[in-house]
Amino acid sequence: MKKIIIILIGSLLAVAVLFLVAVYGFGFLQRSTADFRGETGQIEQTEADSDYRIASYDRFYDTCAGIQSLESKIENMEDELETTDSQQRKTVLNTSITASENKRVELIDSYNADARKESTRGKFRASDLPYEINKNKEETVCTVQ
Repeated sequence: MKKIIIILIGSLLAVAVLFLVAVYGFGFLQRSTADFRGETGQIEQTEADSDYRIASYDRFYDTCAGIQSLESKIENMEDELETTDSQQRKTVLNTSITASENKRVELIDSYNADARKESTRGKFRASDLPYEINKNKEETVCTVQ
């Protein structure tokens, strides 16, 4: 009976030790390789994924073109604002201009934020596009000058 109790206690201690080794030993291993595994995962999800690369590349062009479209729209509405006599139409145009200007700034901020993402999306900005778009300029140029 004494022998069975000793074997039982020894077994329980062995299970406890194995549990601690599994939790802390493997947890330590995971923690010590986290940077390597994370960087590898990032590379796999960005550089090795052709869909991501193409979508990122296209996104810069699309965003820049969207900014230019909004600038044209704003210019057209301002031209119409100068020629219209209807107060109701002027109110609608002023509201639309403000909304378009807000959307333009939002797109510029998005473009600039993506361009600064040097380890992910920013890697795929084409060299003929500007690194950053100045939201204080009235006209956006989507090529490097």
